[in-house]
Amino acid sequence: MWKRHWKLTRDPFLCGDAPYVPLASHEEAVARLVHTIEAGQRLAIVRAPAGLGKSRVLARALAEVRSPSRRVASLSSPIDGAGLLAGLAQRLGIRVPAGSGRSTAWRALGDAVRLCRWQRLQVVLAVDDCQVLVDATDRLDLERLVHLDPHPEARLTVVQVFRTPADGEPAPATPWELVIRLPALTRSEAERYLAAKLAAVGRDGPTFTPRALSRLHLRSEGIPRGLDRLASLALMAGASRGLEIITPDVVDGVAQECTPSPSDPWD
Repeated sequence: MWKRHWKLTRDPFLCGDAPYVPLASHEEAVARLVHTIEAGQRLAIVRAPAGLGKSRVLARALAEVRSPSRRVASLSSPIDGAGLLAGLAQRLGIRVPAGSGRSTAWRALGDAVRLCRWQRLQVVLAVDDCQVLVDATDRLDLERLVHLDPHPEARLTVVQVFRTPADGEPAPATPWELVIRLPALTRSEAERYLAAKLAAVGRDGPTFTPRALSRLHLRSEGIPRGLDRLASLALMAGASRGLEIITPDVVDGVAQECTPSPSDPWD
């Protein structure tokens, strides 16, 4: 009912097929990842707190580099080192028996990467939510991916995506490691972000007052996932009141209902 009130074809913020919005910070991150892959560099790391669009940036970059001369294996939230290696091998077409140990999975993944080299294919291994690998041995498996095929003709790029604490110090980079960090959105970026998502589902007219937009940016701290949640709830609340445009008090009201944990905002 609320979507009909705003003349929307679907929820523009929380549906799975929400459009990618080309924000400057995200476009820069995508461009750097694409360059890393196309240049055949071995490693790129993306680090950012929860909700800033890491997965969306990774998906966009991988979509841009897909080609007949490149094999992409993407995995999210591996449960352990053996699962990481086996999952990537299977995405490259090598079956790994269930319950296999890390040595079997490592050999299978190595065989898959070497087979791609023989076929003159570049391999991209992308691992999202790497922070779930907390055990030292599992983390070592992650770090060893860049050494899967040391042959000089091998073309292998590993992309690792980490969620970092919102208020913590960023993890130190090793020498010459490409680390891409995503900042929070500015007020103007937040406005463009919301407008683009609304336009994609049929809403071209004003939906939020300027002050309501400022409150959305403030309350979400410029985190895209927070903007999505607050904007969606504000539209529901506004429709129930029969409003023609969302006002700041509506945003403040829904924000009180979904205040995130200080240690893990908008996760």
